[in-house]
This record gives sequence, structure tokens and C-alpha cells, in this order.
Amino acid sequence: MKILITGASGYIGSIIYNYLKKNFTVFGLDKKKSQSKKIINCNLKDKNRINKIIKEISPNLIIHLAGQSLVDQTISRKKYINNNILATKNLLKAMKSNGINNLIFSSTAAVYKFTNKKLNELSKIEAKSTYAKTKLECENIIKKSRINSIILRFFNVCSSIRINKNIFGEFHNPETHLIPTAVYKNIIKKKIYLYGNNYKTKDGTCIRDYIHIKDICESIKKSIKFLIYKKNKLEVINVGSNTTYTNLEILKRIEQITGIKNKVKFIKKRSGDVDKLNCSINKAKKILNWRPINSKIDKIIKDEIIFVKKLIKDKRYRKFKNYL
Repeated sequence: MKILITGASGYIGSIIYNYLKKNFTVFGLDKKKSQSKKIINCNLKDKNRINKIIKEISPNLIIHLAGQSLVDQTISRKKYINNNILATKNLLKAMKSNGINNLIFSSTAAVYKFTNKKLNELSKIEAKSTYAKTKLECENIIKKSRINSIILRFFNVCSSIRINKNIFGEFHNPETHLIPTAVYKNIIKKKIYLYGNNYKTKDGTCIRDYIHIKDICESIKKSIKFLIYKKNKLEVINVGSNTTYTNLEILKRIEQITGIKNKVKFIKKRSGDVDKLNCSINKAKKILNWRPINSKIDKIIKDEIIFVKKLIKDKRYRKFKNYL
């Protein structure tokens, strides 16, 4: 079976690419140039090039991970529209032109309306950030396309994974996510900035559901099998850990594991960030026979520590935006 992954040089994409290679023939697309011959340089805004590539590869299934993923108020709305909505439209058009009818799409839990209850796939939708709004629009475009699809709504993906002898982890420039930022800054003893301490939560910091990257890999692998055997299907499935922590609880756990005291400063919370995201994974269990067996918070933090120590050893230093 041939699988094509968009965004194959990104954090999730590069790990999925390497994770699936032992079971499938895997090709990648990314607008960044790669040393791998099987990761093709292509911007999904170029509809003629994407059509040509899909025609040549003729994959059985496409995993669409490419997109503008950071929740950042300084990123223009146009970038989100081009890299999420336009890119998805071009990809779907190329799939239809070449008779490719299986798609896995990475969406986000940020499309949901805030509630203290666990979010299931029928929970109310209220996308607040530009990122979430464009992801939701992509979902709607996919639904209208009638392509055999699974839309996976990821919660907070994090940590690192060892594949063969290599360690893969999160290395954005700049880094904005809590766990890679907090673990790194704790180890190098730098100040950690938290967005907001006035959320309606037990300690004033926002609550999130963190999912280990290895569990994400398994959810995609099981989604591939489901799509191939269940034709003419459209499923929307949450992928999270079914457990939540506040930002301060995460920082406290990092301190306890490393033995290093955090230096913390609160800054103004970001527009579009909700108080709480808590995932119900009942549908993923039922439909995919999947469970988040790697997502206990201690394992997430310890695996991230392994990756941070590797970064430091390799003299690859995380960069942070402005005061972050």
C-alpha cells in the first residue's frame, strides 16, 4: 500500500512518516526541502504541481497534516486561509482528478465550544481563533467532497518517540507549546512565561488534555486500516488522553521529575484560548479499537526530557518569540 503524507517535515508529519515506513510504502510532501528522496518539495498552494505529484505516485491513501498550525495572534489571517483552506481545496481537487478516495485529516479540539464537560464528537462547535476557524472550514470542505475520510480532532499533541535508534520530537521555530517550552526552560533554568492566570479553573491557569505522539501514531495507523476496509465512510473522531491538567500542575510535575525549581512569570492570555479542553475518547475506542496507552503525564514529561537532553547535546537550541 502506498501512502502520501502532507506536511511530512513537520513535528507530527516527520514522526508519522518514519513510524509508518516499516508497514507501508510512504511518500511525503512538504514546502520545506528535505534530504529524503521520498519527501517531495511542494507547496499545496500550487495546484498544478500537487496534481502532477499525486498522479505520479497514485497513493492508496493520503494523510493531510500540512497547515498553519500555531495559535498566534501575529500570524495574518491570509496565511491561515492560504495554508489551511486553499491548500486543502487544492489537495481534494487533485485527489478527485486522480481517483484517490481515502483521506485522513488532522483537525483540532480548538473547534469546540468551551464546556466543563468532556467533549465528544457531537459537542457544540465554536471555533474562536483564526486557526480553529480555518481548520473547521477544512472539515466542512472535506465533508462536502464525499471522499472516504476520517477527520481526527487532536487535543494537545506532545513529547518524543524513539524509532529504531533515532529520537524524534517537537522542534518548532519559535516554540510556543507548553510542555516542550517548560521542560526545556526548566532544564536550562530560564524563566517560563504562562499565558494567563485568570481562567475559570481551580488555579487560574487553563486546563488541557495532553496526548503522547506515539498514541497519535497508533490512532493514524488504526485509521488507515479502518478506511481501507470500510468504504464510503466519513468519521469525525477525537484523539486525546481522556485526562486533564492545568498549566501549573504540569509545571509542578516537571519540577518533581527533574528536581529543578521553575522560574515562572504570568503574561496576558491569548485571544481564542478557552479555559478547558477535556476529551472523550469513547468513539475512538469503539470505531478504531484505540486507547492512549502512552499518555500518562509522567511518561510524556520523561520522554520530552530525553529529547531536550539530545537537543542540548547536539547543540540545537530552542528559540522563543519575543520575551518567550
